[in-house]
Amino acid sequence: MEISILFNISLWTTVLTALGVAIWLWSRRREDASLPALAGFCLSMAIWCLGHIFALQQQPQFAVPLLLANPLLPTSFLHFVIVWLKDSGVSAFGLERRIPWLYGVALLVTVASVWADGGFLSPWLAFPSFFHLAFAGWLNLAYTVAVGIFAHILLLYGFKRSQGNKRRSIVAIFVVGAWGFLLATSFILPSIPSHFFPYPMLALPSYAVLVAYSVVRYRLVEANRLVSHALQWFVVLLVSMLIMGGVLAVIEPLGLEELSHVPNLQLLVYSTLLLLIAWFSYEPARRFSERLIYPGGKIEDATLNSWVSRLNRVTSWQELATTVETMWYQRSHYKAGVSIVDAEGEPHVETELMPQFTCVKRSQWHCYLNGWEDIPPAKHYMAEILAAMLPSTCASLERSLQLAKVEAQAERERIEQRHLVELGGLTAAIAHELRNPLNIINMASAQTDPLIKSHIQNQVARAELLIRDTLSYASNTELNKAELDVMALIHQVVEQIDALFKVHIRVNGPDRLMGAFDAPRLQQVLINILENSAAFIAQQPDGKILLEVSKSVDELERPVLQLALHNNGPKIPGDMQAHLFEPFISKRSGGSGLGLSIVRRIVDAHQGSIEYREDCGWPVSFIVRLPE
Repeated sequence: MEISILFNISLWTTVLTALGVAIWLWSRRREDASLPALAGFCLSMAIWCLGHIFALQQQPQFAVPLLLANPLLPTSFLHFVIVWLKDSGVSAFGLERRIPWLYGVALLVTVASVWADGGFLSPWLAFPSFFHLAFAGWLNLAYTVAVGIFAHILLLYGFKRSQGNKRRSIVAIFVVGAWGFLLATSFILPSIPSHFFPYPMLALPSYAVLVAYSVVRYRLVEANRLVSHALQWFVVLLVSMLIMGGVLAVIEPLGLEELSHVPNLQLLVYSTLLLLIAWFSYEPARRFSERLIYPGGKIEDATLNSWVSRLNRVTSWQELATTVETMWYQRSHYKAGVSIVDAEGEPHVETELMPQFTCVKRSQWHCYLNGWEDIPPAKHYMAEILAAMLPSTCASLERSLQLAKVEAQAERERIEQRHLVELGGLTAAIAHELRNPLNIINMASAQTDPLIKSHIQNQVARAELLIRDTLSYASNTELNKAELDVMALIHQVVEQIDALFKVHIRVNGPDRLMGAFDAPRLQQVLINILENSAAFIAQQPDGKILLEVSKSVDELERPVLQLALHNNGPKIPGDMQAHLFEPFISKRSGGSGLGLSIVRRIVDAHQGSIEYREDCGWPVSFIVRLPE
C-alpha cells in the first residue's frame, strides 16, 4: 500500500512540475517563438498524468478521456519541433502551415477512441484500479507513437543542417526523449498483461524539467541558474535522507526505539518539508546576517547596474583602472589602486596606492584584494563584490582589444590589396601601350639585313611573350566553371606542346574524366607547366615527361582533380625551390619568369594547391590539386 501512495505522490508531483514548467515557458514566449508549443507539450503531460490520478481514484468518466488524449502529447511536441527548426533557419517542408490540421487529427483520434471505448479501468497489482487499453486504445497508441517518431525524424533532419549549440540541443532532446519513452511505456504494462510494477513512472517528475532544459539550456541563461539551484537542493535532500536513514538504523540501541520505526514515507515527507522551509527562509536569513555583520555594506541594485554599465564601456586598461578607482571612491570614500597583469607577467596598469584591486591572468582572469587589513568589514565586503565583477570585465576588454588589433590588421591588408589592384591595373595599361611601339619596330625591321631582322623579331617575340604573361598575371583570376572532359583537354594541350618542342609526353589516366572546371584556366596551368618542363628537356636525348591524372576526395569531401607532372630534366637548385612560384624567378631561356606565378594564382583561385617534389622517383615533379 505504501508504494501505491508513493506512486500517487509521484503523479501529483509530475502534474505540478509540468504545470510549473509550462507556465515558466509561456512567460518566456517573447524570447523564443517555439516556447509556447513546448509549454503546450508540458501542459499535455500534466493532463495525461492527471488522467492516471483519476484512474487510481476510480473515476473513469475523467480518467479514460484524459488518458486517451495521448495524441496531444506528440502533436504538441511535433508543433514545437517545426517552429524550433524554422526559427533556426531550417525548413520543415512547409509543415508550419499544417499545424492546425495536426491538432485537428489528434483531437479526432482522441474523440474516436473515447467513442469506441478505447480503454477501461480495472484492478491491477496493488492498485484498486488502473487504466487498460482496448482495441481502439491500441490504435490510438499506434498513432501517438507514429507522430512521435516523425517528430524525431524531423529533428535528425535539423541535426544534419545545424551546428554548434543547436546540434547539442538536438542530441540532448534525443537523450531526454529516450528517458521519457522508458518512463511512459510503463503505463501499458496492465494491458499486455504484465505483473511488473511500473517503477519507472516514479521518476516522471524529472521528464518535463529535462525536456525544457534540453531546449533552453543554450538560449536562456536563467534556465541554467534555476536548474543549478534545483540540483543543489535535490542533492541536499538526498544526502539528508541518507544521513537520517543511517541515524535511524543505529538509534534503537540508544534507547530511542520509537524513532527507529518511523515509516520511510513519513521520513521523506518530513525531510522534504524541512528543506522547503530552509529554502524559503535562506534568503531572508542571508540578508539579515549581512546587515548584522556588514552594517552599511549593502549595495543597491541600481549601484550594481551602474557599475556593470560603466565597466562595459571601458576601452583600455588604463581607463579600466581609472573607472574602478573612481567607482570605488564614490561608493566608499576610501582610496584604492588597481594593478592589472596579463598571463605573460606584463603589467598593463600598476599603481602604488594601498589597498589594491589586483587583477592577474593565469589560465583565466582573477582579482584579489591586497592590503585591505585596516579597512572596515562593511567596506571590505563591498570591495569583494566589486572584485568579483572584474575578471569578466578584464576578459571582455582583452577580447575587445584583440578584436581591434585584428580589425586594424584587416584594414591594413585591405588598403594593401587596393594598392595591389591599382598596381595591377597600371601594369596592364603599360603592357598594352608597349604593343604599339613593338609593332612599329617589327615593321621597320622588314627593310634591314636578314640577320639583324631575325634578331629583332626574336626580341620582339620575347617582349610579346612577356607582355602576354604580364597581362595574365595582372588580371583578376575569376573562374567560370563548366562541365568538361578533362582528358580531352589534356590530350589537346599535350599535342600542342609536342608539336612545338618535339618532345614526347606520356599521359597516364582514365579515357574519360568529367569535372566542373574553368577550361581556359585549366588549359593555361597545363601549358605553363608543360612548356616549362619541355624547354628544359628538349635538348636531352633521353628527355621524358610523364603526366599522371587522377580524381580523389579531399578532407572536406570535395571531388579533387590531381595532376602529377614529372620530368627527368635538371634538378632545381635548393636556393630557388622556396621561391619557385614568385614572379621573375625562372631562369629558363626565352621564358618570361611569370609562368609558374600565373599557375599559382589560378590554383589559389580554385582553393587548391601546388607543390614541387623530389621524392616521386623523378628529378622534378609538380603536384597540382584542384577542387571542383
